[in-house]
Amino acid sequence: MIRKSTAAIALLASLSLAGCFSGPNATTTMQAGQSTGNGVQAQAGLIRVENATLVTGPEGSKSATLMMRIVNQGTESDRLLAATIDGVRASITGETVDLPPGTSIPFAYESDLWVNSYGFDAEPSAFVDVTLVFEKSGDAELQVLSVPPLSFYEGIAPNPPAA
Repeated sequence: MIRKSTAAIALLASLSLAGCFSGPNATTTMQAGQSTGNGVQAQAGLIRVENATLVTGPEGSKSATLMMRIVNQGTESDRLLAATIDGVRASITGETVDLPPGTSIPFAYESDLWVNSYGFDAEPSAFVDVTLVFEKSGDAELQVLSVPPLSFYEGIAPNPPAA
């Protein structure tokens, strides 16, 4: 009899605990809107910014480059017009970047496109405010993690280099 009672209590306890932390106010759901690491995502209209990470430049250079991928999910071209990193206007390769419909365009990694800051003054592992301004889709605002140019990020640096 004791065995059956213990088994019944264990079964009821496991069923009641199985639903813990689920639903719209679950901790894991609430974290989805917070910056939790590198590779931040954002959406502005039909433009999606994926895996945004700020790689600091060579030691002492006060520079950084924004590694990311921009995806135009729309049927019309758009254009990256401007960017700010930590409130300071950033330098974009070619001043603006055309974003044809249905394309996925990398920046800084396996790419000839760059978004650079040459007055960067944040420590690695800091979250930095980044704003990307698109011609048709508006602004994408992100909090992007800054990382040193080590391991996977080795060799990623502002181009052209800081003076």
